[in-house]
Amino acid sequence: MTEIARGASSNITEFTIASHVGTHIDAPVHFIPGARSIDQIPLERFTGPGVVVTVNKAAGEPIDVEDVKADVQAGDIVLLHTGWSAKFGNDDEYQVHPYLTPELARLLVEKQIKMLGVDCVNVEMPIPIRPPDYGRPIHKTLLGAEVLIIENLTNLDHIAGKGCRIYAFPIPYQGSDGAQARVVAELP
Repeated sequence: MTEIARGASSNITEFTIASHVGTHIDAPVHFIPGARSIDQIPLERFTGPGVVVTVNKAAGEPIDVEDVKADVQAGDIVLLHTGWSAKFGNDDEYQVHPYLTPELARLLVEKQIKMLGVDCVNVEMPIPIRPPDYGRPIHKTLLGAEVLIIENLTNLDHIAGKGCRIYAFPIPYQGSDGAQARVVAELP
């Protein structure tokens, strides 16, 4: 790291960060051995029509097929607005978030969506309530079908219930299982 204030000719910031911190996209290799890494996914997979669904769930409640009644089409990027991002920074509430059911994950794969995004830390059952043999079925179902996952989204309340175009471009770290992304919605 260099700083002009300390005599350097320029300011240069050094980052050390895990690939799944902040708003990020999971690549298939995150849970599927031999699958594609974030840099191997074509750019067109990171943009498309957005469907933003509001899901009202309490801590530790499952999000099921009945909760996502929106008209989802092949190629859509589906974002689930739970309001959970308002709890970011409060570790107790943040950790026991709503989560997807295996049935909903299978339905989204059948619908052939491009990506699923949530405003929670994870799409899986929260760690504090998982059984000991929990096998991460949501990640495996979605990523196994190359449905990418965006986690830790914020500000979905501004676009909930509206049609939009989503742009979610991750940093293309070579061989990475995921990467931070700037996710933007463009309203018509």
